[in-house]
Amino acid sequence: MLEIPRLFLLIAILSIASYHDVRTRTIPDYVWIVGSVLGAILYIFDWSGVDLFVLFSILVGGGIALLIWKYFPMGDADALGIITVSVVYPVSFDSVMTPAVAFFGGLILEHIAAVFYNLRYNIEDLWRRTLFCGVENSVFVKIMAFYSVHKKRQHEKFTFRAETVQNGKRAITFKTPNADSEYETGTGVFVTWAMPALPFMMTALVIGSVSAFFIGFY
Repeated sequence: MLEIPRLFLLIAILSIASYHDVRTRTIPDYVWIVGSVLGAILYIFDWSGVDLFVLFSILVGGGIALLIWKYFPMGDADALGIITVSVVYPVSFDSVMTPAVAFFGGLILEHIAAVFYNLRYNIEDLWRRTLFCGVENSVFVKIMAFYSVHKKRQHEKFTFRAETVQNGKRAITFKTPNADSEYETGTGVFVTWAMPALPFMMTALVIGSVSAFFIGFY
């Protein structure tokens, strides 16, 4: 396949999408439409490179997109991103299914980043001796919360509430928000960060493509 043109086209698309994802958590539809159309046009010049593995990877990408829409607490843009990856760059250097790498690799990187993001604020609150003040939870829940939630700061725009009221007292909850949940507007409440998924998908895709190149090279 036209590996390099497809890879650079996809990086350009995901870079634009990541910019919007970080700033607003919404991505204009034209990004996916233009990207997918350009990726499809490349098949006119690259039809001989389409084999069963390429077709299978495209189908896998479509299946992942359907799973995102139905089961994962992710937005429509994330599903459209996987579809675009499947169309533009389904296989990396004849050895890696890029839709699967972008999704699962991005998911892993996203969770790692979320842990460090929460640790940043919780260590700060621990130092100030204000960590978990005002909430009633077991020690086990607080240990889990140390890595998964934090108190919302005033500058944060994209967070979901992660606390509830039980028996008249505040308590941390690990209920997963859905894609339609409203962002928390208050401060001082425990929240989870609405991570921008597209930058992590792009990072995973680049890592996977570079790895596939060196595997094929050697």
